[in-house]
Amino acid sequence: MSQRPGTVRRKPNFPAFLLTGGLVGLLAGFFLSVIGPVDARYEATAALGFLGLFCAGLGVLVGGIVAVLLDKRS
Repeated sequence: MSQRPGTVRRKPNFPAFLLTGGLVGLLAGFFLSVIGPVDARYEATAALGFLGLFCAGLGVLVGGIVAVLLDKRS
């Protein structure tokens, strides 16, 4: 029995990319809500939550796109 050399295909870990993108987006949303302008119509905690969740969703989307692009490249 002989071993033939082959190529190893390394694919990205999709859950890791999605989780990392979500966490980065969440932190960016929290940061933006702290340094952004104050709106009297909303409480600070509500603005923090909404902006954090919105940016976390965008981060998950960007992380997924990056993972798919890296997967297609391999």
